[in-house]
Amino acid sequence: MCSLRQTSFEASVKKALGELASRRQALGRHNTELDKLKEQLRQLVEDEKLRDNLAAVGRDTALYKQTLDKLGETEASITTLSTAIEKTAAEIKTAKEQLQAFVSALIV
Repeated sequence: MCSLRQTSFEASVKKALGELASRRQALGRHNTELDKLKEQLRQLVEDEKLRDNLAAVGRDTALYKQTLDKLGETEASITTLSTAIEKTAAEIKTAKEQLQAFVSALIV
């Protein structure tokens, strides 16, 4: 038979474990998002190799203008992704610190 005290203890342990799982899942989502952003950035940087081909295209051609426009779009996307990566990395750092603080508080 469970005492009231034991039932209360079990409820608080379940709540703490639920909170721990929730925080770990959030951290996992942040890490997944960071991986996606880094992959997108890698692909854009790979696309930047178009710049090497620009020298081979005559300046007065439509292809030159298209390539130049594409490079401008890529540069803007790289800047946006770099900012998002920095933000997500900061969120991960904060989430890890909060998770550690939460776990430390459970131990005390």
